[in-house]
Amino acid sequence: MIAKRLPSILPDLSFEEALEVTKIHSISGLTSENTPIILSRPFRSPHHTITQTSLVGGGKIPKPR
Repeated sequence: MIAKRLPSILPDLSFEEALEVTKIHSISGLTSENTPIILSRPFRSPHHTITQTSLVGGGKIPKPR
């Protein structure tokens, strides 16, 4: 339960952090024309049995999922 509350506890993204997050989302093909820059912290809630390879992305060209 605490992990799910973490995004609301963390401070807002700085401009530099927002650019980095947006770059990663752009490379992954997750950006849209409606949101040119990501302003909220990304949060994933993986299952407790996830492998390290699944968490990172794996494959020939590793990328976040």
